Amino acid sequence: MAYCSRCGIEVQSNVDTCPLCGAPIQRLDAEPTEPAAFPDATSMPGRQIRHLVWLISTVVLLSAGLSFLTLDFMLSGRMSWSRYPLTGFGVLWVFITLVVIIARRPIFVIAGQAIATAGFMLLIDFYDGQLSWFMPLALPIIAIATGGSVLVWLVSRLSHRAPAMIAAATLVACGIGAVGMDLIISIYRDERGLSWSFVVLGATIPPMLFLLYFHLRLRRRVDLSRVLHT
Repeated sequence: MAYCSRCGIEVQSNVDTCPLCGAPIQRLDAEPTEPAAFPDATSMPGRQIRHLVWLISTVVLLSAGLSFLTLDFMLSGRMSWSRYPLTGFGVLWVFITLVVIIARRPIFVIAGQAIATAGFMLLIDFYDGQLSWFMPLALPIIAIATGGSVLVWLVSRLSHRAPAMIAAATLVACGIGAVGMDLIISIYRDERGLSWSFVVLGATIPPMLFLLYFHLRLRRRVDLSRVLHT
């Protein structure tokens, strides 16, 4: 049985309004209806996301390249300065394509990006009319950067992606790479001796040693993630 909230008389359970005063009957003992559940959001797989990013990047780079090329022909009647941004867009497209196609094989991504970067530098040097700085300057620097990336990848793989070891390997690559680039630049400029690279190398040694000590000794006794979160 139910009761009218206005006049208080008892009414039948199947009555919606009070027969005396006409007020709607409120049934407090009725089971509340559950709200309709929202449909489960379907997440897009990672491979589809990468392909979508690749497609959008391709359209954007192609549109920008055609715009630069059209503007160059309108101003000079030939392809002159637009070849520089077009070459850069092409290399960037190669980088994105490598990541999308072989994302799970970093060593091939590193090799492909090194080749693409070397090709970009070679074309930029060729656009000046003569190959002057690519072989003695750009190519050795690209080799040093590639070697540092391979070092970080090897350490990451051998240490099972330990954050401290990856950070230590990155610091080592930066320090040694700075020394190598300083030496290459000084030889290219006919200057014997190193200058600024010792500052970079000295700055990377203390945190690198601490990260190695943390990975080998402290990580078993100190939960760094818990310390940082608290």
